[in-house]
Amino acid sequence: MKKTLRILFGVSLVLVSLWVIRTSSTFPEAVSAGKKIPGPAFFPVLLSVVLIPCGLHQVVSALRSGPETAGRGWGPGAANGAIVILSLAVYVQLMQWMGYALSTVLFSMFLLLRLRVGLLKALTVTIFSVVFILLVFGRLFQIQLPLGELGLPW
Repeated sequence: MKKTLRILFGVSLVLVSLWVIRTSSTFPEAVSAGKKIPGPAFFPVLLSVVLIPCGLHQVVSALRSGPETAGRGWGPGAANGAIVILSLAVYVQLMQWMGYALSTVLFSMFLLLRLRVGLLKALTVTIFSVVFILLVFGRLFQIQLPLGELGLPW
């Protein structure tokens, strides 16, 4: 089972990376003072180019590993992975309604507490992270983060 999951994960990583590269190619080019500069496609393509070899490595290493032995099946790691993926889907929906700041605080607190980080540490990391992102992207780079239907100003 573990070998099969590693192969599926590697193939999925490569396919998602290729899809991101293809989709990013439709993004508009950025031009400043008549010169072409890295635009909105740069970062997703860069990440995808890094992730493709990682996915291939997962597939190759799984194929090279010995035969599978009977395992425990779904352990706490698999459950945490499923919870992270499901909470990401909920996070995206909450962001449309609550806005970036509040939904990110809830998402981050939920995950940190789920992963057994202490309450004070989770709260500190969450608040500092959200404030940092709001200041850097919202104020410094003037990127408008989603306000959501609630229209909360922060």
